[in-house]
Formats: sequence, structure tokens, C-alpha cells
Amino acid sequence: MVHGHRERSISDEQRREFLKALGVGGAVAAGGATLDDVRDAVETGETAELASVGEAIRSDLAGSLDRGLLADGHAELATAAADLTAVPERGLPGADAGPREEFAAVASAARPVYDHLGEVGFFQSTTERLPDFDPGYVEDSVRRFVVSEGLAGSLSDLDFAEDELVDLLATVVNHRERLGGRHWVSTDRLPREQMEVGEYIPPMTKAAAGGVLLWLEDLDDHLWRNGVILTDEILADATWDGRAMAAGFDLMVDGARRIADPDDDTADDELAGLLSSGFALQAVAQNLLPQDAYWVSEEMRAERDNDLEIPN
Repeated sequence: MVHGHRERSISDEQRREFLKALGVGGAVAAGGATLDDVRDAVETGETAELASVGEAIRSDLAGSLDRGLLADGHAELATAAADLTAVPERGLPGADAGPREEFAAVASAARPVYDHLGEVGFFQSTTERLPDFDPGYVEDSVRRFVVSEGLAGSLSDLDFAEDELVDLLATVVNHRERLGGRHWVSTDRLPREQMEVGEYIPPMTKAAAGGVLLWLEDLDDHLWRNGVILTDEILADATWDGRAMAAGFDLMVDGARRIADPDDDTADDELAGLLSSGFALQAVAQNLLPQDAYWVSEEMRAERDNDLEIPN
């Protein structure tokens, strides 16, 4: 069965865990909850650490960001990412058709922004200023993101529905333990003596955003070359992961846009919550993608058909 373009792999149990982590498990129904529903029930909580982080990042980058380039980058990213919603409906590319370059188009749109942020020290600042993503910090960041009306507004341009926004945040919160323990280790704490990839290790936030672009650049070719073993379900999961990576990248860009705008009134704790949620979503989604679409087990794979021709 070909998945409808709004079908997702987030379960009601995962949504309940997300709501419980934010302290509203009994106040909001898990199944059809929208971000507005959650916002109405969640309390702001402690934000002093977030405010300190946001203030420091804003101070580091004031006057260095190109507001026009960031706005154009968001618009191009949004157009390309919105097109991904229909990928499951289109199905896997045929063996003779070649890669469709749908995910690569998102990476191409995002690349100029990524390069600009690297040039002005954005990744260096955010890596230095953001604390370790332990479970408590992830919860505080997502909570601040949720209660601040307007922070998720840019994601509507990427064609995310209201209930899908809840699923994006549930993805982050449900992986908060793994984020702190495995996926988000600050650059200065990496065991360099155990690493053989070279002396240079990029700032953690740059690695997160750059990793998103690399996965998106590879995914179209992977779906084409391995179409004979992939299923509609795997394609739907891969699409959701790709859209989640694009969403996390866009939240990062939105944070940079707010810093670049001298008239923006985003509070420091809101800025930190926005950036932290964006980086966390990028890190989680790109670690889910290989599990969902690359490491295909016998149980996951499509039924064998010896009449199919495998592309070279």
C-alpha cells in the first residue's frame, strides 16, 4: 500500500511520553493534539539558563549575519522541503528513471545558508554557548519553544500541519536520553585519542547541520539504487526523517534570522529554546534515518522478485 503523504511513524504512545515529559500528560489527548493544544496546557518553567545562553549567542553574532541571505535561504528551503510531503505518494523511483533529486533539492537550497553561517562564526558560537544536551535541558528547551507562540511559524512554510509539529517535538523529547549520552557530545569532550579521522573536528552544531545536508544529498540515490529491497513503509519513514531534518535546519535558520533583525523582539530564552530545539531535531532525525531506511533487515525488506532488474 502506498502511504498517504500525511502518514507518520509517530505513535500515540510516543506522543503521550512527550506530553508527560512536559507535565501535561493528563490534560491533552495524545491522538489529535496540536501545538496550540499543548501550548495552552504547558507552563513556562525555569528559563534562566536558556536566557543566559540566548543572550551570549546574540552578543557574539550581532551585526555579522546577512539578513537578506537568510530570508532567501528560508524561502528556497521551504519550497524544496514542502515538496517532500508528496514523496510517499509518488512511490519509489523506477529502476530506469534514475534518482529524483527531491531530497538533494533541499540540501542545495540550504547550502548557501550553511556556508554563510560557517563564515560568520555562528557554529563556533553556538557550540561554545550551548550546554550539553542532557534530558533536563532538552525538556526545558522544547517547553520554551512550545509556549512561545510564533516560534514554530516558519515551519508552516515547509508544509507541516499542526499535529505534525507535535510529532516533530515528540521525536526530540522521546530521544532526550540518547541525545545526551550518544548523539550530542560537546566537541571539547570528544575522545580524540580514539579517533582516526584526522585532527580537525568541526564544532558540534556545524557537524549537526552539515550532517543533515550530507544525508539529504545521498538519500535520493539510495532510494533509487536500493528500490528493489525497499518498501512503501520504509519510503514513508525516510521521508518523515528527511522532512524532520529540514525542519530542524530551518529552525536553526530562523534563530539566525531573528539575531540578524535589529527590530526583532524575540526574548533571549526564546532564542535559545528555538536554536536548541532545531539542533536537537537535526541530530535525532539524522540518526533515525539510517535505522529506518539504510540498515534494512530481512524483516523490513520487500519481498524478493527475481524478475526485477537491479540498476547499475
